[in-house]
Amino acid sequence: MKHHAHDNCQRPLVALASGAGKNSAHLELGGAASANGCAQLIALGLALIADARDWMTAVSPRFRAPLEAMAFSCAAVSPWRTPAQLAPCVRMCVWICAFDDYIECSDLAPLNDMLRRCANIVRGNGPDDSHWLLRALSSWQQDAVSQPLYPVLAGLWVEKFESMLRGMRHEWTTGRSAQRDRSGVADYLAHADSVAAWMTHLPRWITYGDSAVLDHLDLLVSALGDYVVASRLANDLATYSRERDQPGNDNVLMYGVSPDWVKSEIARRADAAAHRLAHLVAAQVLPAVELIRELEYATTFYSIAEFRGWGSDAH
Repeated sequence: MKHHAHDNCQRPLVALASGAGKNSAHLELGGAASANGCAQLIALGLALIADARDWMTAVSPRFRAPLEAMAFSCAAVSPWRTPAQLAPCVRMCVWICAFDDYIECSDLAPLNDMLRRCANIVRGNGPDDSHWLLRALSSWQQDAVSQPLYPVLAGLWVEKFESMLRGMRHEWTTGRSAQRDRSGVADYLAHADSVAAWMTHLPRWITYGDSAVLDHLDLLVSALGDYVVASRLANDLATYSRERDQPGNDNVLMYGVSPDWVKSEIARRADAAAHRLAHLVAAQVLPAVELIRELEYATTFYSIAEFRGWGSDAH
């Protein structure tokens, strides 16, 4: 998978080296940011890597996650924001990756206990240091309560976190079932919160210091719901070649649907989100711009690569 991703990244250079026409090269390079813009983005990503690495090291030497991919992704989506504003997002992204690894290798009884303990932490019932993942989540939660919009969005955070936990448990149990067919697709999508996109995007909202999120919260929540499903399906397309041969995985392509159907559903959900937020994006309402940028970034990245295996998590 990693070699395949690098091949895709090299296509513009291959096109130029092979003497492709000017129009082709222009199409490949036309979307590139300026060198100045790239420098600022890289600097932001490096600051986020340093913060996440320090946090992970303080939590546990066992904390492994694709922090470079997560940090640069957050920077690419929101290059106008500061490291302090994006740090909660990157920290949650790396926690989700590590948590997902734990779930894949867990038996049901310890999994149920872990899910219960996670829910207690986000409900505000105090820290839990019985496992390093719980210690990390407790640390994140304690920092989150001081963010500008957390008090107002706490109810939404708890609701979506618990929905993610239910989705992950459903994925664990269904992935160990031999019987899956097209009749189960609706139920699969009903548990799309397992992809954890709510958990990796809501940290962006809590760090806004103005009223832009709250003024448009209903629309943003609806559009993020569309993005969650699009992200779940894009992730499935990216990971199916690996997951189909591994026991215990659940993927929409295991339900008898075709890749073309999945791509059309991704496009439908992405179009719905873009339509909901079009007037806000036109008015440069930053939380709306940020959400559409994340949708475009995630679905494009998943079409050429996976987030894992590129940086320190590969060693």
